[in-house]
Amino acid sequence: MRKKKFDGSISEIMVAYQPNQELDFGPVRKMVEFQIKNGIDGLVVIGGDGSFRGAQCFWNEWVFSTLLTMEEKRRVGEELCNAAAGRVPVMMNVMEDSIKNAKQLVQDYMDIGVDAVCISQPSVFPYTEQALVEFFDEVIPEDYPTYIYNVPQTGNTMSPRTVARIANAHPNVLGYKDSTQNISALQDLLLQVNYPDFQCIAGSDALTLPMLAVGGVGVISATSVPFPKVILAITDAWYNDDPIGAMQAQKFSMKVRKLLKTASDMNGYFYACELLDMPFHGTRMPHNMTYMTDEQKAFIKAGLQEMKLI
Repeated sequence: MRKKKFDGSISEIMVAYQPNQELDFGPVRKMVEFQIKNGIDGLVVIGGDGSFRGAQCFWNEWVFSTLLTMEEKRRVGEELCNAAAGRVPVMMNVMEDSIKNAKQLVQDYMDIGVDAVCISQPSVFPYTEQALVEFFDEVIPEDYPTYIYNVPQTGNTMSPRTVARIANAHPNVLGYKDSTQNISALQDLLLQVNYPDFQCIAGSDALTLPMLAVGGVGVISATSVPFPKVILAITDAWYNDDPIGAMQAQKFSMKVRKLLKTASDMNGYFYACELLDMPFHGTRMPHNMTYMTDEQKAFIKAGLQEMKLI
């Protein structure tokens, strides 16, 4: 099978801070080179696991959207695109409750020249299905590659019918990132979308192979940030018509994921990057949220050594 843009394994790139809490782009540039050298299929930032240190998946996105200014988000997009330099496709996520801010951020990313924008639903306040459709109708640009991101932790989980209504009304909506982990709903969505090439992308490493098996195209991954080849082993095997190899690679990736999640929040992933000489320092939240005990560090390090990943 031949891959299209954003098929396969996509890594969520992290954001680092200087001691004065200003953005630090040195680690971003280093990580981009590492990802490209290891054959990653694409990059995304301001997504679930890669945007902020010391917060759970949804809160990473929410914190990024609230603790970074609009100008800082634009700068992150510029730096990522400059570092990638056209060697791999770049997607930027838009997670804004304000229609005005969402539209502005979409325009900023279009001006920068990202390969696609990925727009998620608003959070906090409950939206009806019609309100969600109208939100996306307002924010989705014309004639620019766009993906929909369904984040259940917003409190506004979109049903397959809602996503299909939005996608079918906008031919430039090329696909969908799913963090609901509901494979049955995903299959229902694929039956309702009118485009045969509609790309469904897993929003969790745990669903990489299940997503591919029901007609999806790949994953936006956190595990691939420190270990791109672990996730590429799944998608590359699948696209090379080797389902048994993909299954074995999925099982191995779950061992890695389980180990990294023994630390709270995303700290295990950041520690793995540190062990690979790619530290992502700093936070704009209390430092306790990034704390790891010596015992946690020793356990993760020993596990990664046993799996021959460091």
